[in-house]
Amino acid sequence: MSTPPSGTVTFLFTDIEGSTRLWQQQPDAMRAAVARHDALLRRAIEAHNGFIVKTTGDGVLAAFATAPAALDACLAAQRALLAEPWEPTPIRVRMGVHTGTAEQRDGDYFGPALNRAARLMAAGHGGQVLLSLAAQELVRDQLPPQVALRDLGERRLKDLIRPERVFQVLAPDLPQDFPPLKTLDARPNNLPVQLTSFVGREREMQAIKAALAKTRLLTLTGSGGAGKTRLALQVAADRVDDFAHGVWLVELAALSDARLVPQAVATVLDVQEEARRPLVETLAAYLKERELLIVLDNCEHLVEACARLADTLLRAAPGLKIVATSREGLNVAGETVYRVPSLTVPDPRHLPLLGALTQYE
Repeated sequence: MSTPPSGTVTFLFTDIEGSTRLWQQQPDAMRAAVARHDALLRRAIEAHNGFIVKTTGDGVLAAFATAPAALDACLAAQRALLAEPWEPTPIRVRMGVHTGTAEQRDGDYFGPALNRAARLMAAGHGGQVLLSLAAQELVRDQLPPQVALRDLGERRLKDLIRPERVFQVLAPDLPQDFPPLKTLDARPNNLPVQLTSFVGREREMQAIKAALAKTRLLTLTGSGGAGKTRLALQVAADRVDDFAHGVWLVELAALSDARLVPQAVATVLDVQEEARRPLVETLAAYLKERELLIVLDNCEHLVEACARLADTLLRAAPGLKIVATSREGLNVAGETVYRVPSLTVPDPRHLPLLGALTQYE
């Protein structure tokens, strides 16, 4: 396909499983392997009238006019990847397929449908092809011979909006058994479902994730309404697989008594207060051997109490990380502060054309 499809489009996201580790262990072999991987995917996609929108690191974003064509491309690509004599390590690719509408601009696509496809792909494992409910409804009556779909049920993808019914593609010549999907359901958490999809913020997300990888206390600061909470929740959702004992949101906005901050954390973690022992000590003992991410949301009116608690818990629990949101930093040793910029808006004195408004967050 020489031109990108428009209207209702089926999107395919792919990614090499464990590519970061493979690049670190076998950089020379990976250069050749990724080049071959790119060629195999391009051949399969273009042979089924797909349009390669862009490469995404060690993966591909492709668009198809129909969902059956996207499914055929996935099957062809997985068969080619499986047949390839990889050396020294097999290359396994996970794939996610979702159908929806998206804004098309300069040969690229923008909108929630792409985010959904990417989150669906991220939930899978190398060699696995996952379809959303929307894509499944368009292919179920046109499946290739001996191909079936396994209903994996409703799952909470890491975009924090509505759950998605997920289907795995089954073919007799491809692997069928995989570990559980990497969705929010797979790790303990209390992250709330959001009413709207996450918009923009790609640069901020990358910067925050990079900062969190290097620090144990990350405070997102900024003016009210800048989107600190939404960013913190999205980062927590994306990092949920990194914490064996889950990610936990502690909402402090309604709390007026600073002395109750430890109790708010204990309530979320279901830690019971012990007689003749300070609750902070009980929390520290509980967290000592655990790997958790705690989001302390809206700390600005309780800065001193949040700072004391964070300092105590981080010193006691080496597997703990904290993301705080506040209008000012907590001023704790080792803290990294990231100021969240306001969402981009058009100049009201020189409004762009209606079709261009969607480029503003």
